[in-house]
Amino acid sequence: MRRAFIISGIFLGLLCIAVRPSAGAGNPAPRRGEVWTEPATGMQFVYIPGGCFQMGQSEEEKAVLLRAVGREAYFRYFADELPRHTVCVDGFWMGRYEVTVGQWRRFVRETGYGGKGARFWRCNGMARPKGFIQKENEPVCCVSWYDAQAFIGWLRKKTGRPFRLPTEAEWEYAARAGTTTARYWGNGTDERACRYASVADKAHGWESNFPCDDGYSFTAPVGSFLPNAFGLYDMLGNVWEWCRDWYDRFYYARSPRKNPQGPPAGRYRVLRGGSWRYYPSYVRCANRGNDEPASRDDDAGFRLVCPLK
Repeated sequence: MRRAFIISGIFLGLLCIAVRPSAGAGNPAPRRGEVWTEPATGMQFVYIPGGCFQMGQSEEEKAVLLRAVGREAYFRYFADELPRHTVCVDGFWMGRYEVTVGQWRRFVRETGYGGKGARFWRCNGMARPKGFIQKENEPVCCVSWYDAQAFIGWLRKKTGRPFRLPTEAEWEYAARAGTTTARYWGNGTDERACRYASVADKAHGWESNFPCDDGYSFTAPVGSFLPNAFGLYDMLGNVWEWCRDWYDRFYYARSPRKNPQGPPAGRYRVLRGGSWRYYPSYVRCANRGNDEPASRDDDAGFRLVCPLK
């Protein structure tokens, strides 16, 4: 009788893990910050409750950027973060960490993606810093937007879950985690950055830098730094993260308030968060990166979301 009870309990626990993303009869809505482990891969997801926030660059950020980079560079690289506007998103599950080299390697091994050897994702043939060799628990990089879609297709088929990239609005909402400052740890360009992110830091010789030592020359193992208030790690720094949206520098002026999906078409896809070699002006919650969806770089990766329903 005791053994039967234990087995039943284990089965019910596994069943709960398997069905957790949905909310409905017999499965109450998850709590903010609750962690769900996808059982087929072991990937961890954090529940991000729905809500509204001010998306985009603040007037304080604008003033700081104008002083830091000058008027011409500001309007070329940062004016697309305006106008600041109210956006509301539904709740969703988001990857606690960026997709790792080990998780990508499993995908390649099971699918044969990329052809024999599948070495492209190691940035072979690309100019990259000497000594840039990644470990299994570091975020995969040198993957294009299309590569991320292939990974998602594999994971959807494997799990039956509607995984996808986050929208640009979901990403910024999750990164801010209720804060209104330039970074989820504050506004200042100071040593706090190295407690929260792998960035261009003074200790590793970057000319434009955060004045501290983050402990890593390039990418860092996921979860090496402090999380934001939602319990998400590396939302700033480490690697840029592909988003679902097409990029349009003027989109904010016409963005819908509820669950914006980005423009219907474009040439570039959105990237967010900055990376291990980016300096303070770019490592901000509001900053918008973009690149061609076929592009691969040594500081671009991704993380996943799973809708609640």
